[in-house]
Amino acid sequence: MNPFLRQNNEAPAGTSFLPEDYVERQSSSRANALALTLFAIVMVVVIAAFFVTTRRWETVRAEQSKINELYAQEAKKIEQLKALESQRSQMLDKAEITTALTERIPRSALLEQIVNRCPDDSLAFSELELKSKRIEPPKEMPKTDGKAPTVKSLTDAKKDPGSEKKDPIRAPKFEYTLTINGLAQRNTDVTDFLAKLGECNLLDRPDLPFIDTVKIDQTTFRKFQITAGLNATVDARMLQPMARAEKNEPVKGPVKATAGADTKAND
Repeated sequence: MNPFLRQNNEAPAGTSFLPEDYVERQSSSRANALALTLFAIVMVVVIAAFFVTTRRWETVRAEQSKINELYAQEAKKIEQLKALESQRSQMLDKAEITTALTERIPRSALLEQIVNRCPDDSLAFSELELKSKRIEPPKEMPKTDGKAPTVKSLTDAKKDPGSEKKDPIRAPKFEYTLTINGLAQRNTDVTDFLAKLGECNLLDRPDLPFIDTVKIDQTTFRKFQITAGLNATVDARMLQPMARAEKNEPVKGPVKATAGADTKAND
């Protein structure tokens, strides 16, 4: 029985002049056409949704590809930055080693500062001694973390020694100690000389560990010893001569520098 066919049992017989088979075929045709139309609409909607989803996925893939390219470019930049940082670290290490091996306080400049601060005709040096001591960096203790030491096998001994990580070369550091032995006529000369040495920026913590009385040719002198360290943060290679720096005025004519300094002349 066709569901689209209207059933009217109460209608009297003979009210329709069309054959029943024709009416049923027309009703079936209309039902089939409606079903096909609904199917076509559903298929169109499904295909449209498929194309829209595909288009969206293509957009997402394109954005992902761009992000991957940008990520690869930034990764290259990061690698270049790491390489530059490594080169910078190596250059700084080399510069530090060169600076450590270069004499920051020339002996002539140090001797000039000491001699120019010495009282005139009342104090004399008998010995000047400068000792250097290399400061070894503290050794790093291996981290155990409470674990048992690893046992080395024969395969570990066959490894290429060049593949092992080498310790970086550290710049040597030195500690300098200056010892001044001399004679003075009065105690005040020694204290004045010690105070003037304390004003020198090349020296660090000058001290008077020893002073005593000694007779030479029936004359009484004060025998003293002054110790001081060198200031490692000062670069005296570009330091002006002490006499010119104190007066703060140009020197005319040739000047003979004291304490072994070079002779200079200003026009």
